[in-house]
Parts: sequence; C-alpha cells; structure tokens
Amino acid sequence: MALLVDEKLGPYLTTLMGTAGFRALLSRALVLASEEVRWLSAVHVRADGSLEGLEELETQVDPELLAEGRVILVAQLLGLLVAFIGENLTLRLVREAWLKVPVNDLNFDTGDRK
Repeated sequence: MALLVDEKLGPYLTTLMGTAGFRALLSRALVLASEEVRWLSAVHVRADGSLEGLEELETQVDPELLAEGRVILVAQLLGLLVAFIGENLTLRLVREAWLKVPVNDLNFDTGDRK
C-alpha cells in the first residue's frame, strides 16, 4: 500500500520545508493519527520522509481499516499544514499534488467537506 502522503504530497512539502521539516511534520501527524487509529503506531517515518511498516500491515489489518487510517493520517497532516502555513498555501499545495481532487469546497475551519 503506497500512502499518498509520501508519494504525492511529500515532494512538494520537501521542497517547501526540506527533508527534515517534512519528516518532522509527518512524524507529528503520525503521532496524532495513532491516537485515533492504534495500528498506525507500528508505522514509522524514515530519514528520507517515507513511511516504514505499512507493507507488513497490509496482511494484518482489514482493508477498510487501512483506508480509514490513511484518511486520518492525511487529515492530520493537512490540519498541521493549515496551522503552520495557512489555508491558502495548503490548498495550493494540495491542488498541485492531487490535480484531480476538487478542493474548492473544502472548509478547514469545521472539518466539513461539502
């Protein structure tokens, strides 16, 4: 399972804040997400910002729970980005990383998606 955070958004964030900055941000998002999804505590951020431990979990965790964990991790990362760099720049990065995702209707204030 490739996690879209390190594949799609990672290069943009690494350019913005460097490898160490991206690694720190992803590590914090992972800690926050692990509080909601316990199996994420088995995943670790490597020095290059990629995630370690996901491959092993594919056979141990239900696919629906894997998808839920991915969503929660991405949500935590985006929430941290909004807090640090603001909603406008975060939306711009998301648009660049995920060209087909409609982000015009996102509301980061309430967490609701229209």
